[in-house]
Amino acid sequence: MRRTLVLGAIVLTLFGCAAVHHNNKNPYQKRLFIEKYLNPADPFDAQIQRTINDLRADPRSATLHNQLGQLLLRKGFPKDAEVEFERAVNSDSHFYAAWYNLGLVRAARGDYTGARFAFHRTVHYKPGHAAALFQLGLVEERRQNNDAAIEYYAKAFSINHALLDVRVNPRLLDSNLIALALIRMYPNEHTRQSMQFQPAPPGYVSPNPAQAPSPQPPAQEIVPPAPPVTNPAQQTPPPPTPPPGA
Repeated sequence: MRRTLVLGAIVLTLFGCAAVHHNNKNPYQKRLFIEKYLNPADPFDAQIQRTINDLRADPRSATLHNQLGQLLLRKGFPKDAEVEFERAVNSDSHFYAAWYNLGLVRAARGDYTGARFAFHRTVHYKPGHAAALFQLGLVEERRQNNDAAIEYYAKAFSINHALLDVRVNPRLLDSNLIALALIRMYPNEHTRQSMQFQPAPPGYVSPNPAQAPSPQPPAQEIVPPAPPVTNPAQQTPPPPTPPPGA
């Protein structure tokens, strides 16, 4: 029995080492599936190929993973793009741009739980990321958490007004809560916009102009008087000392 347990432990240890060794392999050493569909004469495909080659040399580069993910998405390979965004945040968990891209891809395929997590990571590492806040609003609205959705929308619009332009943000049409979000943000926004500060009128002169401090006269150096110069020849000799007993 003891021998069996020892053998089992050895097998598990070897299996674990093999698994670690497998995970440490460069996934770009072999030819990727996507490379079969790349045309070297196409500048866009050539850019994808260069990015893959760069990742073969540096498989831990978060920026290269994020770049390849965007290129693969444009090429029409969303699943492969999602893998690249995941590799980007695995290489650098603070890389908020890759978290945002990962959230977009997950939301597009209906994984709203995964998208919600990715967008939360985005605003965690980049507070005030207006686009991620808006996407969180869409996710919460789909989950019928309308109050949370309205809060996210209002915060996003207060940070970036351009998100209210459908040409900039086409997903604006996917929400039924935009009017309520604008009402929610109205008090703060109205107060901010109503503060019309004014400059001084032309030609205005202050009745109490600031008095410039009068310049202090330079400090005069105090020179001690020189001792009188005497001529030893002209000095009066002291009177003679009388003898004792005089």
